[in-house]
Amino acid sequence: MDFKLLFQIGAVIASLSGAWALVRAQVSTLKQVQEEIKQSLKELKREQEVVDNNVSVLRNQIKVLTDILSPSNLERENKWKGGIDISIAEMQEDIKTLQHMHNGSHPPTAKE
Repeated sequence: MDFKLLFQIGAVIASLSGAWALVRAQVSTLKQVQEEIKQSLKELKREQEVVDNNVSVLRNQIKVLTDILSPSNLERENKWKGGIDISIAEMQEDIKTLQHMHNGSHPPTAKE
């Protein structure tokens, strides 16, 4: 073999080894970037779970408030309160009647 061919083969081998080193460096960098992306994705998933839990709690609270403020529930509650108001008014009248019946004096009791 002549010197020129050996030199070309050496140059090709040197180029290939340099390219191989560059590829290895790029692969290492890409692995690091991939790991950072994985960590970011895990954090986003955790945050998404927290948000989903908060949304679920808020939906449950809204449902409870909706049930409390439903027209049928408010109607039933107002009827109940109206019945209580009527009972209170009747009891107040009964108390006034009983107060008028009592003359306020107490006869002495016999001592033994």
